[in-house]
Amino acid sequence: MEQQDRIMDGDLQTLGLQSILKMLALSGKTGKLFVSSGPETLSISLRKGQIVGLHEDGVPPPDVLGMLCLLNKLDPPRAQYIRELARGDMQMSLALLVERGWMAANEMQRRLEFLVTQSISHALRWVNGRFAFHRQVIPMESKMQPLDVDSVLLEALRQADEWEEVTAEGVTQLTRTTVARWQPEVSNDVRNLGLNQEGIEVLCLSNGELTLQAVALALMMPEARIARIMARLLELNLIEVVDTALETELQGDLSNIIIKCQYLLAQQRQSSSPAQHLLGLITTLSECINGLLVHHGLYARSLRGRGKIPSMEIARYLERRFVPQLQALSQQQFPLLETATFHYGQLDCNDILTLNKVVKGEQLEEFYWEAVQGLVAFLRMVFTELLRDEVGNSHIGRQLNVAWRIFLSEIDHEVQQYQIYRAHRNTQNSRGRDAIQPSSLGIVQNWQNPADNNGEMWSPDTRRRSI
Repeated sequence: MEQQDRIMDGDLQTLGLQSILKMLALSGKTGKLFVSSGPETLSISLRKGQIVGLHEDGVPPPDVLGMLCLLNKLDPPRAQYIRELARGDMQMSLALLVERGWMAANEMQRRLEFLVTQSISHALRWVNGRFAFHRQVIPMESKMQPLDVDSVLLEALRQADEWEEVTAEGVTQLTRTTVARWQPEVSNDVRNLGLNQEGIEVLCLSNGELTLQAVALALMMPEARIARIMARLLELNLIEVVDTALETELQGDLSNIIIKCQYLLAQQRQSSSPAQHLLGLITTLSECINGLLVHHGLYARSLRGRGKIPSMEIARYLERRFVPQLQALSQQQFPLLETATFHYGQLDCNDILTLNKVVKGEQLEEFYWEAVQGLVAFLRMVFTELLRDEVGNSHIGRQLNVAWRIFLSEIDHEVQQYQIYRAHRNTQNSRGRDAIQPSSLGIVQNWQNPADNNGEMWSPDTRRRSI
């Protein structure tokens, strides 16, 4: 940027943003005003003293389409259609909605004007910082009609005063970057919660992805009013503030567990017999379950923010949470799980793993098969409960759920391979070995003659997946 194009710069403590904008408006300047305070930077484009565009560095464009869907003002198919055309450009998204008759033109103008006012209102509260105006910088393109500086400042100052009142009253410690999400226990039918319309709308937008600033834009309500409503929803225990640092750590830890489980699953594929294969699955499943239990002992909602917690208290919490589920499985479907116990918050499957000392042959294989089915069901229960408790219905939760489903599909594949083997074996037993053509034996041949496949019992496609 050329130095000679800069016709005004200075310190915000000397000349505030309000005075700067008034001077530029009165003199009918065209160019771009840059205002910064710490890591925050705001650029305001002017043409002949009117505001024609604004950009906040480091602030991702709000997902207006998604917010309109949450408010039932736009259906998802239409939103997806516009999203593909606009490619992340918020103003283009609004313009396309207007073009197709899905939004009124005056609503687009009001939303764009609100976004400008909202950002300037925030910048008016900056005490320290710098500013610079460059006259030759071409104003950014905008779908917004030019705005009168005095009108924008009047509303921006009103919003700034309202935010100062909220801060002075100690109503809330929320900021414009606060992200809130529904508590896991919140019902989908929010009409029965005794909230007014504004409260319902803010609750609907508290999806764990939108900032307070974005919620204000969606509803075109001052950030201070949104903060007051969120504070009330927090009191009612309907939402919670997302700790982004904690969730990043949580996500990393759980992702590592899933990766480790996938590695363990790949390792046990080298088994040379059905019984050894099932035993390997039991070992893998029990280690995965225990990895999830250790994780939950660190990130369970009721254990957060309490500092160093004695390991025995964590163990008691885990056992209260998951022992009833294990017992229900053993009583209703898989009696062998009665031999699996909890010890210091970890699942102990030693009695199952050492069954070969007292049981042999097909009976041992049947016991192993029952254990695999039971542990798969318990693993699903543990992860579902863990995810619901720790992150609820959030963006991170959905990401982790996708990764988890991929891993579960790999387990399901191993189980299906064994079921194919059982089906062939049962057919052999019922019809006699000579009734089965060698070409249809598939996996049975691999287990009966492991040397033919260099010790591997799976199909070529399965082997490729394990590499």
